[in-house]
Amino acid sequence: MNLAWQIEQYLSQQLAELVRGISKEADKLEQRAYLVGGVVRDLFLGHSSFDLDLVIEGNAVKLAQQIAKGRQAKLVTHPRFGTAKISHGNFTLDMATARGETYAKPGALPSVTPATINDDLSRRDFSINAMAISLVPNSYGELLDPYQGKNDLEHHFIRILHPKSFRDDATRILRAI
Repeated sequence: MNLAWQIEQYLSQQLAELVRGISKEADKLEQRAYLVGGVVRDLFLGHSSFDLDLVIEGNAVKLAQQIAKGRQAKLVTHPRFGTAKISHGNFTLDMATARGETYAKPGALPSVTPATINDDLSRRDFSINAMAISLVPNSYGELLDPYQGKNDLEHHFIRILHPKSFRDDATRILRAI
């Protein structure tokens, strides 16, 4: 399923231009960018979103630095987790390096390792948050939905992805509600 047209209709002109710019910049750096999680879910629900989450196969911090450069944007990075937040005007953009996570004990901060988009989606909380839309130029707009999150969303079904989901992060119980 290709959602390129829906991305352009769903996002404000400013955000759509930013997403296209990130796509091009990531490609220059030989990285792959994906819209993930809540923004994908909200696109299907028709809810407005000014907070975008992107996963980068590559180095999200480096890409965020390139994106923020030359813009009137605030950049906060967390290299330990491979994440960055760009704030500009009335929106924020969270960028995370595609990763795998392990938890030393319940509720502990995770140890992260670089991974693929599929690995990153598999570590998420619910199937409806484990969808991504490719921003890679040759597959721009393609939906990645390995856990049938779109189907679960259509049927109003909240499904965890793995048995340790609530043990790893107890706040997921509240997000389910």
